[in-house]
Amino acid sequence: MQSRRVLLNLSSAVRSSFHIQRRSMRARTFITLNSCGPLRSFEIINGIKNVNINKGKLYKLSSYQCQVRTMFIQTEITPNQDSLKFKPGVPVMTDGNTAEFLSGNSATISPLAKKLFQIEGVRGVFFGPDFITISKDQDTPWQLMKPDIYANIMDFFSSGQPILTEVQTPSDTKIKDDDPEIVQMIKELLDTRIRPAIQDDGGDIEYKGFDNGVVKLKLKGACRSCDSSIVTLRNGIEHMLMHYIPEVTCVEQVLDEEESISQREFEKLEQKLGMT
Repeated sequence: MQSRRVLLNLSSAVRSSFHIQRRSMRARTFITLNSCGPLRSFEIINGIKNVNINKGKLYKLSSYQCQVRTMFIQTEITPNQDSLKFKPGVPVMTDGNTAEFLSGNSATISPLAKKLFQIEGVRGVFFGPDFITISKDQDTPWQLMKPDIYANIMDFFSSGQPILTEVQTPSDTKIKDDDPEIVQMIKELLDTRIRPAIQDDGGDIEYKGFDNGVVKLKLKGACRSCDSSIVTLRNGIEHMLMHYIPEVTCVEQVLDEEESISQREFEKLEQKLGMT
């Protein structure tokens, strides 16, 4: 009888503990890395130290066994349901630069991006000043991907490796001394008024040229494949540029070669379906 009472009390305590955990999970997620070995899961509860969730089980880690480091990673949604922002609380890129990778083959200069592309479902990795935007395919749910994403981000930032092993060519968005006055005005407006809003949504915008009143821009990160990207260009960016710079008549989106091929194939499919 006494043992049953003890079990009931223990069961009640466990239920109470998990109620607290659920409430804490809604507010924050902490990432822990066990220095004795690779981390396989990612969430611990705010206020509970030395606890790992490993394969669905809770373990209390002895301070004599290994040292645990804790990192707070904030996750933010974007207008694109297939892209999420991960903010590790430390600088990601410096000097206002960004970097984007659309495949594992293109990520050879970034140890972190290369690791992230090994996760099933990852289709794009974008590095901003203080965030990482990861884009996925439509078939893989985030709940299956997040544990590995958190673990890889934590592993990387605890390793001390550089985010890029080679220096990338800077984007043409920065103002140059030999830029025409109109181009300088366009770039300044992009950098001060438009880029901050785009980066807040987990993406970026890159200046690609100006010709006969047409400003050519390239969307990156979460904004690249967002359903509202065309609306963003037309109703937001185009209107602002035309308002402040009368020489601008319209804005045109520049696509990568892979995107252009995909768009042409999609248009062919639409035409075929329309004919049947």
